[in-house]
Amino acid sequence: MLSALGAGLGTKVAERWAGLLGSPALVFWIGGLLAWTWGHGGFAGPNSGWRELERWWARSFGTTSVAVQAFVAVLLLLLVAGSARLGESLIFGVLRLLEGYWPRWARPLRVVMVALRGRVVRRRAERWRAFARRREELTTAERAEYASLNRWRAGVPADPGDRMPTKLGDVLRAAESRSRHRYGLDAVVCWPPLWLAMPDTARAEVSAARTQLDDGARLWLWSLLFCVWTPFTWWALGVALLGMIVGYRVALAGSATYGRLVQTCYDLYRKDLYAALGHEMPTDPQLEIEAGRRLTAHLERGPGLTSAAGEAG
Repeated sequence: MLSALGAGLGTKVAERWAGLLGSPALVFWIGGLLAWTWGHGGFAGPNSGWRELERWWARSFGTTSVAVQAFVAVLLLLLVAGSARLGESLIFGVLRLLEGYWPRWARPLRVVMVALRGRVVRRRAERWRAFARRREELTTAERAEYASLNRWRAGVPADPGDRMPTKLGDVLRAAESRSRHRYGLDAVVCWPPLWLAMPDTARAEVSAARTQLDDGARLWLWSLLFCVWTPFTWWALGVALLGMIVGYRVALAGSATYGRLVQTCYDLYRKDLYAALGHEMPTDPQLEIEAGRRLTAHLERGPGLTSAAGEAG
């Protein structure tokens, strides 16, 4: 029994260290080492940064025992592991930042960005309506543009009050708000019980899309942090900016898939949500919107407070 437990623990430790070897945190620290080396003599020659690093190690730990050097190496690995764990705790906040949920002092910038994006949305919406009015007469090029505009509309909230200052925020907010407009269900409030009512296959698909979304935010975060190596070399800033652009694009692609899956989950499994909570889902679409609002209020405030709010209204 103990040997089986030890083997299980060994496997878990091996998996964790294997995950660390492929983590952005390790790339961040290796990149920092390369930036330091470049800034202290380059990668080649008698006065290269590698020679400087060797001399520093010899001065600091050359006379110490192998055990001390091994302890220092373990500390460095723990530094990488700790920074990776800290980075993981910041992913949700970074994603919110990329969506456009900014602090109060950035409110003027948010207002300006929403207004600018609103102008683009109105212009593209007018173009889509013009194509829709003469849909049967479109040329091949216009049909391709019309299809592109149709895909774009799926990532724009229908209510202007729901719009966000970033494209990523618009895509996710559109996914969140569509269930409210169609079924009266607040996506944020109703998602936890819906998640538990969904089959495993649906949850696996949503989790995979969410992983891609988080991967983009993770890459964006570590790329931003890579800017700290800029004092050592100019190219660190270029790597950081490139990584931030790629990270945002990865998150944007993941958000489109994630948003579509969230919408589909409400389309397919909201009946299971009603059944799990002991409510009956109306068949009439208009009645369902009212029932969805009541169900949302029930989940948000509880049956007692919901009834009191209804009586007060």
